[in-house]
Amino acid sequence: MTHHQHTNLVNIGDEANRVAQVAIKVLKSSLSQAGSLDACPPVFPTISTSQASQRLFDASLNPIKTAVSFAIQELQAAGFSDFNLFSEIIPTAVRQLGLAWEDDDLSFFAMTLGASRLQIAVHDLSERELPEGMNYLSKKLSFLIIVPEGTQHTLGAIILGKTLRCVGARVKLEIDVTADRVHQIGAGKQFDGIFISASASDSAKKLSEIISNVRYNWSKAKVILGGGILNAPINLDAVTGTDYETNDWKAAVAQCF
Repeated sequence: MTHHQHTNLVNIGDEANRVAQVAIKVLKSSLSQAGSLDACPPVFPTISTSQASQRLFDASLNPIKTAVSFAIQELQAAGFSDFNLFSEIIPTAVRQLGLAWEDDDLSFFAMTLGASRLQIAVHDLSERELPEGMNYLSKKLSFLIIVPEGTQHTLGAIILGKTLRCVGARVKLEIDVTADRVHQIGAGKQFDGIFISASASDSAKKLSEIISNVRYNWSKAKVILGGGILNAPINLDAVTGTDYETNDWKAAVAQCF
């Protein structure tokens, strides 16, 4: 081999080495881009609120126990906030269950089981997320939510509590409350507002007794009556001691400033 041939081989080797290094860099870049693509969340089609509610309705009736949690995850990935899920989507799905039972499309057992699954899902959704277009309360308020003894449906009270926490309020939720138990709740605690979530089956006498003891323990707090009772064929004037009656949480809170 001549000196000239040897020199050419060295040059060819150097060139091959440079080409290999460039190829490695390109390969690394391609792998990095591929990895980042894999890390991106999948793209979901736009889902309307009615479709989302139907998705949860179907999941609540699915024999697979984890169906609701999987449906929640899908809707979260599709862009539904936790607040939107527990304040709008899940309540709509629960109402669908009730209507299906009224129309004899569901058994009472299936309706109750589905509703309980959705209620459990509500507990797992975040209360730390301030909804878009809403502001924290201008004043730190404390609320007590009372669900009277014998009330079967507590989802509304649970959702009210989560909503109030989202906007910065301190909330205590008490379920299955009797007039006598109000005194136990009241020991050493102060509240700006007392929300009583009553059902259509609650009597005016029972509620008036609860409210009387609420007044005894928190004379300065506003007492707001809400729940299914507001749509029931009952004379609300017979329920004594309330300051306001509404199912609009914003209107209720406004009474407490």
